[in-house]
Amino acid sequence: MEFTTLAPKEFTKFERTQKTGNFFQSVPRSVLREKMGFNTYLVGVKEDKKVLAAALIIERDHEALLQLGPIMDYSNSKLLDFFLTEIIKYAHEQKFIKLEIFPPIVYATRQMDGTVIDKPDTSKIFDAFKKHGFTHEGFTTEVENKANRWMFIKDLSGLKTLRDAELTMNSSTRKKLHKTARELEIKVLKDKSELPEWREALLESNKRNGIPTREVKYFEDLWDAFDDEVVFVEARVKETGELVSSEVDIFHPNEMVAFVAGTIEKNKHYNGSTAIKGWNIEECLRRGQTRMNLYGMKGDFSPSNPLLFFKSGLGGITEEYVGGFSIVLDSKKLLKNKIKRKIKRIVKH
Repeated sequence: MEFTTLAPKEFTKFERTQKTGNFFQSVPRSVLREKMGFNTYLVGVKEDKKVLAAALIIERDHEALLQLGPIMDYSNSKLLDFFLTEIIKYAHEQKFIKLEIFPPIVYATRQMDGTVIDKPDTSKIFDAFKKHGFTHEGFTTEVENKANRWMFIKDLSGLKTLRDAELTMNSSTRKKLHKTARELEIKVLKDKSELPEWREALLESNKRNGIPTREVKYFEDLWDAFDDEVVFVEARVKETGELVSSEVDIFHPNEMVAFVAGTIEKNKHYNGSTAIKGWNIEECLRRGQTRMNLYGMKGDFSPSNPLLFFKSGLGGITEEYVGGFSIVLDSKKLLKNKIKRKIKRIVKH
């Protein structure tokens, strides 16, 4: 086996044929991150010219990250051992001071009350990372920017119409969906000039949650990088044309991901997010996709979790992932980076 850099075309060809393939580990994601000022590296493992593993590494300030990667057959222990050995060597060669890896491996699937449906044996994964000096970052429960541990998944297998999907939802969600059909219209953005107004719903939601919203340029770059695989959609009031909710969806061959969404506070009673979910289902069925990933959520199954309450009404399961593994390669330089970031935050505020 050989650890090597991969050309974009061979990376894509491999990634899109693998069960663990995902948009985080894709060439468009590399293009987007480069525009955001990161350095990116497409690497992998080959044997007899055949690609066996692929990974998109994102790096800034010599701190490297693999989000939901590498893409490979994790049941192949020899391959995983070789990859980890070589990725550490590569990290030293590139003068990385820290390396974080979030494998696309499900730790457990759960019902919406938290009950475990299935828990595959992932002990060999944990053992492999430990053997190579990685530390597990813990079984976190919060929504994370690097790579979410908790995702809500709706399986559309065997469904042909939105009506079929409605029968898998609870009665409250079905009623809301029917109501939104009467009151709202779904619009797909056709031009990037529409993004500033579309972004207003994200601004309001993020402000309520105390988190920043990316600038319009980020969404313009996202549009360019993913081309026809990204869709910017919004729900508006039929009578007035007022914006209610906005969302950006990425249609990767393996799944549709509801990446970012928001709702205008004064119009939230229209249930725009529910209306968009109905559109999501119909669009997935039109494209022949059977997996809807409504993306990040907390590992909190209490009745007080509003996001869980909303998503559970659609019918589905929660996938809990193994989480992150990290290895520090230069502790002194890493400490300097942390101090610099802390000073920047203080100056900014």
